[in-house]
Amino acid sequence: MDGEQKQKTGKWILLTISWISAFLPYLFSPLVFGPFAFFLGLVLKRDYEVGNQGKIIMVLGVINTILGFIFTYWVINVLYSI
Repeated sequence: MDGEQKQKTGKWILLTISWISAFLPYLFSPLVFGPFAFFLGLVLKRDYEVGNQGKIIMVLGVINTILGFIFTYWVINVLYSI
């Protein structure tokens, strides 16, 4: 491979997993899936040509982690008041 750059495969699978994990902090552990989405967005932004999707996934990872903690706190308070 003289001068040829290797073709990266799996871009669409990584994009799909990133978008799904960006919204999982609402349903499951925000402490796990939020940073996971952030770092997948970072990898997409740095290593793959996906436009602004990497940045958007990184921002969603941070915002949805914070909102996931708030949502969890709210649900626990509602359940204790019953």
